[in-house]
Amino acid sequence: MILAKASIASEWVEDEVNKVYAEERSRKQVVLFPICIDNTVMSTAEPWAVKLRDQWNIGDFRQCKKPTEYRTSLDRLLRDLKASGAK
Repeated sequence: MILAKASIASEWVEDEVNKVYAEERSRKQVVLFPICIDNTVMSTAEPWAVKLRDQWNIGDFRQCKKPTEYRTSLDRLLRDLKASGAK
């Protein structure tokens, strides 16, 4: 899930995140791999986003236009996906 100003303001995204909470509890495994492309999720007071921020590692792609920072963020996301067994 990509987190940015528009997605944080979206009720649809909020609903999807709430569904993922239930899915992760049911499966007992990580399902959601959120990434941020701006600062909104880190500063918002939206309760669902605060919970997301507190409970998940959010991939930091705010510097995605800089090749080195992008590669570092991508490598971490790929490592997290591999560790979780996500397919």
